[in-house]
Amino acid sequence: MTVASLKTLHSLEYDRLKELLKNFCFSSLAKQAIDVLEPTDDPVLIEQGIAETREAMSFLEQASNFSLGGVRDLAPMFHNIKKRVSLNGEELLVILRTIEATRGIRDQLTSQNKLALLCELAERLAIPKRFAQQIYDTIDENGEIRIDASPALARLTRKKQTLEGEIQHKLQSLINLNPDLISEPVITRRSGRLVIPIRSGATGAMKFVVHDRSATGQTLYAEPTSLVAENNAIAELESSIREERLRILRELTQEARNAERLLLRNQTILTHIDFLFTRASYAAVHRCAFPRLSDSISLIDARHPLLAEEKVVPITLSFGDDARMVVITGPNTGGKTVTLKTVGLLTLMVQSIIPIPASPDSELAIVSRIRTDIGDEQSLEQNLSTFSGHMQNIVSALSVADSHSLILLDELGAGTDPQEGAALGLSILEELLEKKAFVAVSTHLTALKYFAIRRAAVKTASMEFDVSTLSPTFRVVEGIPGQSNAFIIAHRLGLANGIVERAHRFLSQEQIKTEDIIRDLQRTRQRMLHHRKQLQRELSSAEELKETYNQRLASFEQAKVEELPTRVRKLDSFLRQGQERIEKLLGTINANRPEQEIRDEYKQISGLRQSLRREEEEFNASQKEGEQIVPEDLRSGGIVYVRSVRSDGRIIQVSQKGRVSVEVDGIKLRTDLSDLAPARGTLKTKPRSSRLQLPEQDHISLQLNIRGMTISEALPRVEIYLDRLLLTDIKRASILHGKGTGALRDSVRDYLSSYSSVKSYGPATPREGGEGVTTFEFVE
Repeated sequence: MTVASLKTLHSLEYDRLKELLKNFCFSSLAKQAIDVLEPTDDPVLIEQGIAETREAMSFLEQASNFSLGGVRDLAPMFHNIKKRVSLNGEELLVILRTIEATRGIRDQLTSQNKLALLCELAERLAIPKRFAQQIYDTIDENGEIRIDASPALARLTRKKQTLEGEIQHKLQSLINLNPDLISEPVITRRSGRLVIPIRSGATGAMKFVVHDRSATGQTLYAEPTSLVAENNAIAELESSIREERLRILRELTQEARNAERLLLRNQTILTHIDFLFTRASYAAVHRCAFPRLSDSISLIDARHPLLAEEKVVPITLSFGDDARMVVITGPNTGGKTVTLKTVGLLTLMVQSIIPIPASPDSELAIVSRIRTDIGDEQSLEQNLSTFSGHMQNIVSALSVADSHSLILLDELGAGTDPQEGAALGLSILEELLEKKAFVAVSTHLTALKYFAIRRAAVKTASMEFDVSTLSPTFRVVEGIPGQSNAFIIAHRLGLANGIVERAHRFLSQEQIKTEDIIRDLQRTRQRMLHHRKQLQRELSSAEELKETYNQRLASFEQAKVEELPTRVRKLDSFLRQGQERIEKLLGTINANRPEQEIRDEYKQISGLRQSLRREEEEFNASQKEGEQIVPEDLRSGGIVYVRSVRSDGRIIQVSQKGRVSVEVDGIKLRTDLSDLAPARGTLKTKPRSSRLQLPEQDHISLQLNIRGMTISEALPRVEIYLDRLLLTDIKRASILHGKGTGALRDSVRDYLSSYSSVKSYGPATPREGGEGVTTFEFVE
């Protein structure tokens, strides 16, 4: 069973879409394929086709040009070849150009290594090189047989040319010697023989054979009898040449028959490639994409492909999963029918592997059957009323409806008594719900509107209507049923208030209550839309401010780097030189040297380290000279930095005059607020000694444990540990830092990479701790 009936294809204007698609074909091959195109429900074919078409779209984005120029439909030629002796030169030239174009397409597509599916298609194209070369050697660019197509043809042609040259020479001499006989001094042909034009009444000693005369009878085209034998020889040569040419064409025709299967197989592949690029070109021009294939229908910013893009209003509509039915309400000419057609036609497009004009975030389900009841089905020929025509379509839809079907019903229940039509409509919707089909219904009937509101398995939607302009906006509003605007429109158009109020009284209380609920929902939606737009504007403004901040921050950081004072550069140079001196001293230490000499060198290292630390402290102090104490730190017991004594202290008291009492190392002093800065962290209960003690070699562990420390705490310990190891015979050791975030591990390995005495380092074996431990070896 086909996916869509002929009536469904007609109501959804599928043939118009195919005609539109033909405008993007690269050859007649794709146009023929479009003529027989039908939607499929095979998910494998659909997914394969979508993947191939996406590659064609990517190819056009990169290469921007693709052509099947030169490719022709060879099927009719091979169909007729069975009835003919041979092909002519022009037909063989068409075959040659098709082969050459096929070679070009294959080379062009196989060069795109990233487009695997297109490459695979192109690699299946077989090129009959020998046959192509035979045609090229035999047929010229005008479709004529070349003079040198065969040795025999070349010999016969040369002999004929020589003989014709001799005859022409003799005829020219005759013209020159007998000007009174000649009507016009030219040599021409009649009946394949070389002749000269002579006057009709001329007399002379020469004898002629007349082959033709002019329309006036004044000129005779005559052949001198003396040249009859030579003209006969030319005629014989021409006969031999024709036979040789026919023999050559027969040979090439037989080669064509031998290559028929290969060439028609190529044509099938070329048709497929042409169709892929036709779809891709259509997608590029009309901004189309493929949706995700899923078990529901969710169209986002979808446009009807046959409406002018500048006029169409995109729709967003979804149904499926727990709510496989949607009931759409709204005013006449509000877009309900176009919405149903958009859902149906876009589904047909995807199942025909054609990109759809919608967001790529859209989703569509693959359905086995699509049935519609759209448009006026009145038929005078079949004696059918509008209602009868609709019922026939609905009966047909119900007969095939199941969980894999899409049913589109426009104005359900119309064309008959409203109450009876509504009752039938409710029963039909109940039946479709039981069959679990995908269903989209448009209606004006209030009963169907209430049905959708009460059922959780039915989604409501409406076409937006602008009451202020009394015109539809053609936008789909999901979750809110359409409000009846008849009273509002009537009042705006001048109907008396009394009449409108009386009409209200004819409505039931349930109808009035429902309309009020719908009106409140629409007002709430308008407020939400207003707030959403306002939030979007604020978000956009915040993003701009963030971008401005980031740019200014980057500029500030760059300026700060460029404006580093000379003192920073000097300190950096001092640190580098100090590091080199330390590594040089440590590198000279070995176990065979006297212990006192080692201790002396260690004192040099300790002194150098103290100098480095003093320089660093002075630099940090100079960098923070401009920092001010914050109010939160001005409290009794707070820790601050006192610039005048270069040390941290604890606040004892703050006077109202701005004087502060601070205790520094047990000494109380009074100072101004300007002398205070944020604490530097130098105030400790028990200061650590910065002196490096030379350890006993017997107590050095083969693993340093720094797990749980910060980087600033760990690296000094790593430095001391490496220095201690260099004083021993130990060549391999490890550092236990743990895994964690990896920051401590990376810092340790970065330090090891800069340590000149370390030959290699890396993670430990799994048994030793893996990435949580770094092992290293010293230079021998």
